[in-house]
Amino acid sequence: MRLVQAILAGLLLVLTPLASHAAGGATSVRAIGFTASNDRGATDPRLAPYEAVLRRNLRFESFKYVGESSASVARGGSASLSLPGGGSVKLESDNAGNVRVQRDGNVVTVSPGRPAVFMGGPAGNGGVSGVIIMAN
Repeated sequence: MRLVQAILAGLLLVLTPLASHAAGGATSVRAIGFTASNDRGATDPRLAPYEAVLRRNLRFESFKYVGESSASVARGGSASLSLPGGGSVKLESDNAGNVRVQRDGNVVTVSPGRPAVFMGGPAGNGGVSGVIIMAN
């Protein structure tokens, strides 16, 4: 009886990932809102993992965290992601987990592990708002 249970458990371990792959799975998409300004000061610690990306793409002195949102999009499907601070973007996923992010006629493809930075409008004191979008 134990041998039968062991065989069934082994089959379950092998077949579960295959069934998940056959179903297409899903890609998780996360958006982190921020404001960028030329005010001197430290970058918000919640943005520390993305500071290098922000500094490489933007010419501002400091970055402040605004909020986060997330959505899940089925591979080969579409979804909508509400952005921190308002607005939304349309998401379309391919079978490899890459996500096309669409807003106001602009389209950017976000690949897992490669965040993209999107800029918004003015945020006061000469700063601007933006969002970092990443797929997992």
